[in-house]
Amino acid sequence: MKKLLLLLVALLVVISSAYAEELSLTVNKEKGEIIIPAEVNGKYLVSPTKHALSYYKGGNGEKSIMRALVSEIDYYNALAELGAIPGNNITPADMKARNSAEGKSTEGSKVTAFITWEGSNGEIPLDAAIVSEVRDGEARPLDLRFTGNLEFAQRSHPGCYICLDSCAAGITTNAAWPTGALNNKEVSFHGNADVLPPDGTRVNVIVRLVK
Repeated sequence: MKKLLLLLVALLVVISSAYAEELSLTVNKEKGEIIIPAEVNGKYLVSPTKHALSYYKGGNGEKSIMRALVSEIDYYNALAELGAIPGNNITPADMKARNSAEGKSTEGSKVTAFITWEGSNGEIPLDAAIVSEVRDGEARPLDLRFTGNLEFAQRSHPGCYICLDSCAAGITTNAAWPTGALNNKEVSFHGNADVLPPDGTRVNVIVRLVK
C-alpha cells in the first residue's frame, strides 16, 4: 500500500510539473493574438456543454470541450493588453431569461479563435470544431466578444475562457446566442469528434482581436 501511495504521489508530481511548464500565455501585440496552451476533454466530443474552453483548475474546468492550462485572469489581462474593450453588459439576472427573445447578447471587442496541434495541418477555426444542434433553424456562426466579467471571475473562479452563448461568467462569449437560449433548449453544443483530436491531446488555442 505504501509503495502504491508513493507511486501515485510521484505521478501527480510529474503531471503537475508538466502543466507548470505550460502555464503561460503567449501574447503577440503585432499580430493581435494570444496563444493559449490547452488539452482536449474527450467527454464533450459527445456530451453537450456550453463551455468551449475553461481553465482546468476553475469550477467549470471539467465541463469544457478543452481545458486551458492557464488562468482565465491571465487571459483577461492579455486581451486588455491587446487593446480589447470589455462589454460588461451581461449580468447574472440576464441568465435567467426564459428564451433568447427575452435574453441579451454580449457586447465587447470582437475576437476570432483557432486551434492547432501536432498534425493539424494549420489552424482550425473554432467554428469547425464545434457542433451546434439547433432545435428550430440553422446553426449560427460564432460571434465571439470580449464580454469581460473580470469581477465575477476573480470572485467565483469559474475558469470560463470561451462560452458558447452570451454569458455572465465567461471572459469571451458568443453574441450569436443571447442569454436564455440554453434555458429554452433552443440550441446545444458539443465538440466535433471528426475535427478535434482525441481526449488528452495537447492543443494551442489562438485568439485574435478583430480590428
